[in-house]
Amino acid sequence: MTKDNSAVYVAASFLAGALSMFVASKLFSKPEDRDNAGAVVEGNDLSLFYGDIKELTTITKSSKFLPGELYSKMVQDCVICCVDCLIVRINPDKNNRKECLLVLRGSEPVKGVWWLPGGRLLKGETFFAAARRKAMQETGLSKVNPIQVLGIWNTFFPTSNWDTTKAKGTQTVNPIVLVELEESGADVKLDNTSEEWKWIGLDPDEAIANKEDKYVVQALLRLRAWNPNYNA
Repeated sequence: MTKDNSAVYVAASFLAGALSMFVASKLFSKPEDRDNAGAVVEGNDLSLFYGDIKELTTITKSSKFLPGELYSKMVQDCVICCVDCLIVRINPDKNNRKECLLVLRGSEPVKGVWWLPGGRLLKGETFFAAARRKAMQETGLSKVNPIQVLGIWNTFFPTSNWDTTKAKGTQTVNPIVLVELEESGADVKLDNTSEEWKWIGLDPDEAIANKEDKYVVQALLRLRAWNPNYNA
């Protein structure tokens, strides 16, 4: 084989190998789930600050505890932002399966539905800060690590906990934050907003088969679309 022929052979072999790898990647890679894509990159809680961060994230006592009459009016006439948490643990008793926490809601809206723990975003809070606070308040889990915003949903409910004869229902905008539990064996201690709790697997197909609420399924679909190997 001449020197020129050798060079041609090497180049052809390289191109053939590259083409084979490209074809294999298309044949065996999992198709991108565009229908459920949209999670934010890990570590980004979508906060934008136009001023001093410390000052802007200071939470006052008056913003924590709103008078009932005022909050009732807000629920009836305004859209409330609520941060919900997809709290994930590793269960050593089930071959280190990853699971998320659901709570049985004790009040409207969706009373009696297995839901994600969470609640109202306070003025001055980031989504991650709210996720830490609500995880602690509603489940007693303090050692948690917010990872990413899986998405933001606009939810409409025909009833609320503040319904009157003239005004019923509420609308909330809900960022769902993926939160990882740092202690898999930590005890869940519910507050009075929930009646029971349970852990379920992260497979959205399993959640659908078990008739979990569509909001929970949406969060699991978004997580799988972002990282199909997260539950591996």
